[in-house]
Amino acid sequence: MEQRTMSAIKQEFEGFLRTFEKDQDLVVQDAEEEPGSKIGDNYMSIVLRTKIIGKYGNGKPYEKSFMTKWIPRHRPIASFVRNEEFFHNEAHVYQKLLPHLGPIAPQCIYADPERIIMEDLKSRGYVVNERRNLLDLEHCTAVVKTLASLHARSLALKISDPQRFKSLMSPLKEAVFPQDSRPAVGSSIAFSLNYAIKILESIEPKTDELTAGIELVKRYIENTYDVMRELLLARNDKYDVMSHGDAWNNNILFKHDAAGRVTDVKLLDFQIVRHTSAAIDFLYFVYSSAQAEVIHESFDDLVEIYHRQFIYELRRLHVPETNISDLTTDWFNSELQKYSVYGILTGYWIVNAVLADESDAIDMDSLTVEQMEGIGRIEPPIRPIIMERMKHITLHYQRRFS
Repeated sequence: MEQRTMSAIKQEFEGFLRTFEKDQDLVVQDAEEEPGSKIGDNYMSIVLRTKIIGKYGNGKPYEKSFMTKWIPRHRPIASFVRNEEFFHNEAHVYQKLLPHLGPIAPQCIYADPERIIMEDLKSRGYVVNERRNLLDLEHCTAVVKTLASLHARSLALKISDPQRFKSLMSPLKEAVFPQDSRPAVGSSIAFSLNYAIKILESIEPKTDELTAGIELVKRYIENTYDVMRELLLARNDKYDVMSHGDAWNNNILFKHDAAGRVTDVKLLDFQIVRHTSAAIDFLYFVYSSAQAEVIHESFDDLVEIYHRQFIYELRRLHVPETNISDLTTDWFNSELQKYSVYGILTGYWIVNAVLADESDAIDMDSLTVEQMEGIGRIEPPIRPIIMERMKHITLHYQRRFS
């Protein structure tokens, strides 16, 4: 990406902020820009943090910070990984969908096919958990309640105004497991499964339970990508929701009180939003981001917490009781069972991104198409932390869903 001049940055933000702040006399006097993420923390965008200093039309000082996500068109692999489709999705979600769904994300200042500018919540005390520090029960509880609220609000809109919901969701593109034959990042999931099986089979001593879990996932070796693609085909199920699609540790902002308790959650990175089962987000989040003891000891508690919040939101939004009576805990557990393979396969797939050392992180700016194609044939280092993670989610999958 070309370096922008400071005058260009000031001029750009002055125009956007005059509209956003509803103050045509607002003046931007200075701007400071720095990288907004580290290598390995953001793969599909370039993120910059910009601090703006100026004054309102009435002369009062103006000082705020913003995060801008840029589409990385300069990257050699941009077309290969469908960057344009991911970015199209996120800009559409910020512009058209989130205004209907409540304050679950940073406020969007401006969005177009090149960039998305949003408020920087760091100044308000929100933080992203260090991605390798998996989440305890308190943080997991806060996240599943946020996901339940997002799902319920989208379902309420769908039930009350199905045509509007359809028109809002229809522009979204499936860029991970698309139905066409062009390259897609989802194609590497078959390699991830084979690599996971290799790691799991190397564990000693191997219990009968772990062996049974390995045999369960081996069933998907021959058609991994097709299984995932079929799961995501539009079912047009009556109670499918707007799914975030990428709810893992690095895409979640937490706010804490003085005692360190979670007081709020915001979701980031809406590039893989889909119309699908609510179970997709729940499983993806838990298998990617929850601590092992939370998965083993509190999975069913999280199911109950999620479901309780889901029903609470539906009632708050006046969804008819005839619909709510269908959405029992048994209904949600049946959805979890139906999509359990999505959870375990994406758990294997994303673990290397979640737990990668800084030295293993990939610099997407310098990656060529040939190197990107080769990534699917190069095994990452086998680290004990990754081996343990794969073992824990396999054992849980075997116990809960076999």
